[in-house]
Amino acid sequence: MPDYLSTEQAAERLSVDARTVRRYVQEGRLQGVKLKRELRVTASSVTALLTPSNGQTAALPANRIIAVVNQKGGVGKSTTSFNLAVALSRRSKRVLLVDMDPQGGASASAGIPAAQLTATIYQVLLDDSIDPMTVVRESPSGVEVLPANLDLAAAEVELFNVTLRELVLKDVLAKVRSRYDFILIDCPPNLGLLTMNALGAADQVLIPMECDFLATRGLQHLLRTITHVQKRLNRDLKIAGIVATKFDGRLRHANEILQELRTNFPDQVFGVVIKNTTRLKEAPAAGLSILDYDPHSEVAAAFTQLAQEVSHAS
Repeated sequence: MPDYLSTEQAAERLSVDARTVRRYVQEGRLQGVKLKRELRVTASSVTALLTPSNGQTAALPANRIIAVVNQKGGVGKSTTSFNLAVALSRRSKRVLLVDMDPQGGASASAGIPAAQLTATIYQVLLDDSIDPMTVVRESPSGVEVLPANLDLAAAEVELFNVTLRELVLKDVLAKVRSRYDFILIDCPPNLGLLTMNALGAADQVLIPMECDFLATRGLQHLLRTITHVQKRLNRDLKIAGIVATKFDGRLRHANEILQELRTNFPDQVFGVVIKNTTRLKEAPAAGLSILDYDPHSEVAAAFTQLAQEVSHAS
């Protein structure tokens, strides 16, 4: 007879919570049975989950979900998310941009006015009967967008009592994942429930980082949060890399911060940097990416290079 563990015992061995154990059983990643009305998990399936195949970590899926995350505001998350999405699409990739920020910066940058939205990611998160594709809008730059507006701010409260509330977005994206090569999630400037949903759904995290002392102070906290998510919520989550944004190479301080990042996080900082230019700030007002607004600019070339680096990040 198999050796059974309680959900709490299995959770302790796996360094996850009991809800995640129940989800693993539902997904077939763990073998479980009901004994005396309580869920029991076979010890052998727990051991198998803890043992990497051939000593290697799981390969990234062919169609990738990337969360663009930094809890500090003003570092260029929305700008990076949208322009990277467009740059990936120019590499003949099918791309969906998911706006998980109630400020709707990615949606506005993509030329989708909040006033014209009759449904957003907010309704999709709260009603699993809604087909996400009925809410997706196409931007003038050709990238499809699952948009957001201020309604999304209420989701933090309304999802609080939902079972496995950190995994609602994962279930939403599972419905459309096969349609895209890349799904980019633009996250709000905090580590609240919406960002946790993005991390729970993602395969990788991309961190835009302004080369400024105050901007780098929160990086260690963000990395600790990602480690916690890897242990408790999403064991397959990886860091795609850190990209320097709003970079001004004329400033000694900016160059020192960039060098410090590359020294402290070898192989995790992208080679390309996104410079701080007026044209990049003007592009969202036109509802265009920098690749359309100023296609021959240095920053447009930088996003093209970033798309190439992201495509090969493992």
